[in-house]
Amino acid sequence: MISSTTTEWLTQRPKWLQVAAKRLLASSNLNDAAISELAVLCQQEANNEFPDIDCSIPSGAFDIHDSEEIRLCSISEVAGVNKLAPRKPLDLGNSNIAVVYGQNGSGKSGYVRLLKHICGARDCIRGQLHNNVFSTEEVAQKAKISFLKSSSPAEHEWSGQGICDDLCSVDIFDTSFGRVFMGSEDEVSYEPPVLSFFSRLIDVCERVASKLDADAGALKSKMPSIPNSHVGSTGAVWVEKLSAKTPTDEVEAHCSFTLENETELQDLQKRISEKSPAEKAKQFRTKKSHADGLVNDVQTYLNQLSDDNCKRIIAAKKKSILKISAAETAAKDVFSGAKIEGVGSEIWKELWSAARKYSEETAYTGQEFPHVQDDSVCLLCHQPLSEEAKQRFTSFESYIKGETQKQATDAARDAKQAIDALPDIPSAEALKTKIDAAGIENQDIIKALNDTLTTLQGRKSKVPSLDSEDSLGSTNQSPEWIKEIGKISQGYEGSAKKYEEDAAKDNRAELQGKLKNLQAKKWLAEQKTAIQEEVNRLQALDRIQEAKKKTNSRSLSTKKGELAEALITDAFVQRFNDELKALGASRLKVKLIKSKVSKGKVLHTLQLDGAAHNLNEVLSEGENRIVSIAAFLADVTGRTYPAPFVFDDPISSLDQDYEEAVVQRLCAIASERQVIIFTHRLSLLGMVQDYAKKVAIEPEIICIREESWGTGEPGDTPLFAKKPDKALNQLINDRLSKAKKLLNEHGKEVYEPYAKALCSDFRILLERMIECELVADVVQRYRRAINTMGKIGNLAKISEADCSYFDDLMTKYSRYEHSQPLEAPVPLPEPDELETDFNALKKWQEVFKSR
Repeated sequence: MISSTTTEWLTQRPKWLQVAAKRLLASSNLNDAAISELAVLCQQEANNEFPDIDCSIPSGAFDIHDSEEIRLCSISEVAGVNKLAPRKPLDLGNSNIAVVYGQNGSGKSGYVRLLKHICGARDCIRGQLHNNVFSTEEVAQKAKISFLKSSSPAEHEWSGQGICDDLCSVDIFDTSFGRVFMGSEDEVSYEPPVLSFFSRLIDVCERVASKLDADAGALKSKMPSIPNSHVGSTGAVWVEKLSAKTPTDEVEAHCSFTLENETELQDLQKRISEKSPAEKAKQFRTKKSHADGLVNDVQTYLNQLSDDNCKRIIAAKKKSILKISAAETAAKDVFSGAKIEGVGSEIWKELWSAARKYSEETAYTGQEFPHVQDDSVCLLCHQPLSEEAKQRFTSFESYIKGETQKQATDAARDAKQAIDALPDIPSAEALKTKIDAAGIENQDIIKALNDTLTTLQGRKSKVPSLDSEDSLGSTNQSPEWIKEIGKISQGYEGSAKKYEEDAAKDNRAELQGKLKNLQAKKWLAEQKTAIQEEVNRLQALDRIQEAKKKTNSRSLSTKKGELAEALITDAFVQRFNDELKALGASRLKVKLIKSKVSKGKVLHTLQLDGAAHNLNEVLSEGENRIVSIAAFLADVTGRTYPAPFVFDDPISSLDQDYEEAVVQRLCAIASERQVIIFTHRLSLLGMVQDYAKKVAIEPEIICIREESWGTGEPGDTPLFAKKPDKALNQLINDRLSKAKKLLNEHGKEVYEPYAKALCSDFRILLERMIECELVADVVQRYRRAINTMGKIGNLAKISEADCSYFDDLMTKYSRYEHSQPLEAPVPLPEPDELETDFNALKKWQEVFKSR
């Protein structure tokens, strides 16, 4: 039911989250590349650009199985962790109970801290993992963990960072766990698979949100700061309001700076700096007058030398030629009988005209020319005129006054007048003066103007000699520069009006405001690319923020809380109460409650039942300890698969009753899963051995010590922790052989310190033999219980000889424990004597057991 409803509920979530859920179901962890891909999908969905991806979750997807069984095997190659520097691996053996025994400072806590970091313990108990703070040498942190995963060997090489995902199920208890649930809120470490899936999905949401935040953080603004001189302008106000919604056409409008804008800006700068606006207005009007005059003059030149006018001149000239030709033809008829050459020519005509003038004004005043009366004489030679001469004079005058000649004369006059009417083109120097007076500085305009006048001058020079219109060519009657000068003239007019307006009123502040706005507009135009990039960045940020809304895990947390209510809370509370009872602490008025669900984490806390005070303020240190152990066991025993437990001195601060209850509970748990205990207390070691036997478990005892090179070095199990027969075999087979070799190769100086230690260990073995064999393990040191069932009857096997035997051996080997008198020191036994005593004890044990 939970599987189907969860699947249906997920189909109503964002599509990118459905993809994430589907991938989590296929792989328990998603790497950074997968998170980046999901972040892209999230943004695409926010922008309605989600690709065509199958998001459907298969039926039965949440029939998830628990994790695989894990078993810790050894810890080796440790470096850079506290003072740990073991040369041999810490082998945890094959038993379900492993006790790592060592004195204070031997490295137990170092191993526990290392495991907390590798296995990913809760942040609140993990702490910081220091190097050897008493050494100046900086050693890189590392370690190797060997373990079994579903009975298959595996290894994890730790390099100072990160956790081993396979070992996340390993639970660790030490003093710092007292902060969990005690006076604060914390999450249950074990979750049913469906809730674990929700936790991982919420983690994916947070990782995708972090990736989106990182993407947003990478979008650094490249927008330059607004210069102080532009602050307050319309452009600056607009820039400050840039947003993801700023349209492109608005950017174009504010960030364009045209040539007209530049002209206006320069004009404003000049107007503001001008001290006499009225005089400046006069100067502009003068320039305008010169510019207009220059245009008018050239326009006149163009009109007078236009194609049509030049064609009329050529036509008049051609007409004159025709008329003169006709007159000359008529003259041939008149002057054909002339005595001399040239009569009727132009020179002759001038001579005739002069004679007429002389006759009419001087010689024959008031008489018609020619004067051919009887008394008439030649005006040049003063001889009387003959009849022939009179007739010749009369015919000459008739020709001159005839229509043909008159037409020729009029046509010649008209042609000459047309040519003389052509304009005088100013020289280059005169033109430059006019240009300068008009204030024209544009060299393109000046060149075009010069070219036009040069063309006109050439036409004027060519027209009088042309006989045909075909040779005339053409001219541009409306050159572009005339329009440009017209614009300049209009600009002069506009500037003049502005300066006149400035002179009429004090508007400097207004002009400065306009100038500031134009300067800001120019700056915006220069920063147009950066501004558009900023708008693009803001739009990208807006899209990321929209996508981030889809990573909100509130709905997932709520759903997980609903599921947890049924799957976790009630069972967890019941397990806590059961653990309190099993540990003999049910009398403590403490209750475990669910406080809230935050970011998909179901948080619980411990409170006093019936009182509103903090637990730490009411409970004793031992009571706090037993409550925290109960909470820890209730938490981790909720797993449906066996995962290792690691305890660091679990009975610290506990009284005898609680100590035994805890050890008994740990041994009971060890029947189902691996339990690893780090301790420095012999009483705990003894209790573990005792209660482990009751659940048919032979505990693995590992002894660690501090060596000159560092702590955590595994060594032989101490004699007091071994079975007597195994300890005796070690003395005979290993220690005794070494003693013989030392004596033979190095002599007594090297042998005696070793022999003294061997005697001391044999004395300890005698005590263990008495406890375990002679008195049949009925009583033991550090053990509260007296074991009578099936054992007390063995006491009847003890004989007086047995008592004397052990009394003698204890007396003999106790002597080597005390200081020796100088006068009569007790010599240490030779290896042969030791061998005799060791073998005798072995023989006694065999005989005693067979009684």
